[in-house]
Order: sequence, then structure tokens, then C-alpha cells
Amino acid sequence: MTAEQLRSGCWRRLLRDVYVFAGLPDTIEQRVHALALVLPEGAVLSGSTAAWLYGADIRRWNDPLEITLPRGAPMRPRRGLSIRRAELLPEDVTRFAGLLATTPLRTGLDLARRTGPGGNDTEAVVAVDALTHLGLFTPEELADHARHERFAGWRGIRRAVLVAEQAEPASESPGESRLRMKLVRAGLPRPEAQINLFAPSGRHVARLDLGYREQRIAVEYDGVVHRERWREDAARRNAVKDLGWDLYVCTQADLHPANTAILAYLRRELSLPRRS
Repeated sequence: MTAEQLRSGCWRRLLRDVYVFAGLPDTIEQRVHALALVLPEGAVLSGSTAAWLYGADIRRWNDPLEITLPRGAPMRPRRGLSIRRAELLPEDVTRFAGLLATTPLRTGLDLARRTGPGGNDTEAVVAVDALTHLGLFTPEELADHARHERFAGWRGIRRAVLVAEQAEPASESPGESRLRMKLVRAGLPRPEAQINLFAPSGRHVARLDLGYREQRIAVEYDGVVHRERWREDAARRNAVKDLGWDLYVCTQADLHPANTAILAYLRRELSLPRRS
């Protein structure tokens, strides 16, 4: 490709030395396959990018793509790319959809070892929820893997065990996972996930995102998908209330740390003392 062709406006740069037709939409899939063209030997997709490859889309749009290199392997920094260096054995790597990546279990381990701002492990739990929901491994398998003597002394490895213990394979979205973790981190009892409700006739009425079965309290996360089917959801929620359940609907705004309305409601309804 000539310099004149690149200046024509018909091509868009994805990475250094990698261009695509300007009319194509900018997608994560496109970026990942472009990245694979320039990866040095030994480099593999990892972290949230590997999770995306397996179907657990926990990335935010502007998150950098992630790769892992063996320790000591050279690679120049690139914009939009997070480069990590770690020990990679053959059993840590697989080829999936034509791309080299850390295995699902190693991906889960790496993500479970991470913390967010202030030591918050919510996003690590969100990642493990998503991977276990796909059936790629179980929380117990991840915890056992993290306890292997090979990883003794690794940064965040004890945290990975705790994250695995908090994981919920039944969680169906990152929003549900974040909501559950908000409740747990506030000292509330861990709610049951995906509770099936049936009418006295045996007819299935609803599957609740989160709830406390004994107290008949349900908590729903109203994400984008829910909003697109609000008429159906309204009828379902009325049916839930007809069965004697109280229903609290949360949105993304309720996930903000400063918004404590859901916490106050549950402490009151569960007859729990206010947390100081």
C-alpha cells in the first residue's frame, strides 16, 4: 500500500502498520484480529480481551486490548494496548477461533487477581461470574487452581480464591453481578440469584434476578434489555406482586456508591440494623 493510498481517506489506521477500509465499522472483533497480525512470538490475548473471545463481554468500549507476553519478551508500547508480562506454560495457552489466548481458567485466574479502586474486587467478581455463567469452569475449579503450589506468592492470588468464593454462575449480566456485590459489600446477606416463581397452578410466573426467598423480597436490575421489553416486564412484575412478593427495581444509577436507597430499603425490610 502506497503513502498516496493511505492519504486518500479510503483507509483507517487501526494499529501501527495495520489499516482497514474506512467504510467498515470499528468493532472489537476487527481490532482483535488486527492486533493478532502484529503480535510477536509468544504473545497471547489475555484478560478481558480473552474473556471477550470466549463470549464473556465484560469490556467497556474504550478499554485497551490486553495481551500477555512471557517475561523478558520485547514489545514496543502501542496505543490502545495493555501489555502484561507473566509466566505462561503450554497449559495456560490455547487456540480459539484461530487466535492464541490464555485458557478460560487462566483468564479467570488473571482477572480474579485484580482489584479496582480502593481494593474493590467487584469487577473481578463480574468477570468470573460471566465466565462461569458460560460453563467454561466452575468457581470451585477456579479456587482449586488458585491454590496450586505453582501460584504460591503470586500477587493477588489469595484474592483470587475469595473472588471465586463470591462468584455466581447464575448471574446473567454484569449489571446483576455489580448489584449483588453492592449488597454484599454493604454487609447485607448474599441474595439468591435467578429465583423461579410459580403460581399455585404450577404455571411459571417469573425468574427473579436476585431475592430473599424467606422474606419474599425480590431485587431486579433494569438494564437496557429490560427497558426494551417494558410492557412484558410490567405484566411479569405485577404477577410477582400478586404472589405476595415485594419487588424493588434498580437501574444503573443505583449502582453508584453514593446511591444507598436500595441498601436502606433492604435493611428495613430484612429488619437489619443500620450500618455505621
